[in-house]
Amino acid sequence: MLSSARRDFGGGRPRSSNCGHRPSLNQYLRFRLGNKGGWRAWFNFFIQPFGAASFAQFWRLWNPVYGYYLYYFSYSPLSRVMPRDAAMLTTFVACGFLLHDLPAWVFTRAVLPPGATIAFMMFGLGAVLGERFHMDLSSWPILARAAVNVAYVAGCIGAMLLIVLH
Repeated sequence: MLSSARRDFGGGRPRSSNCGHRPSLNQYLRFRLGNKGGWRAWFNFFIQPFGAASFAQFWRLWNPVYGYYLYYFSYSPLSRVMPRDAAMLTTFVACGFLLHDLPAWVFTRAVLPPGATIAFMMFGLGAVLGERFHMDLSSWPILARAAVNVAYVAGCIGAMLLIVLH
């Protein structure tokens, strides 16, 4: 049974009548953000994740464009050849390096400390451990869930800064 937060906030993948086939990016974004755009789409993109009932759900909701590519081209293929936790963590590390650090290095034309890779490794550990220990904040008030999710993200970024700047 899905927790109430998952029912309220989605967080799953769109179901397709073509089992085993991924939706197009446009179909996926309509599923995740809604058909009308505007305020509802912005809410679903930026605000909704902070009300997630777990760290894993936060990341399933956060940035649906990256989420589409990471799910269908990293996590899903990896989960067929390695344990789910390893596929999740590998996907987080790949996201940090390929979608954050590497573009920063290309843009600045300098190899910088891999801060995003370190941060995303910690984000991934939080998501994996949250699932392992059945994290479910769905009965908490939404502001309390948001505070926990903000603290988690800020804590990971703070720890990364301590590592990188040390």
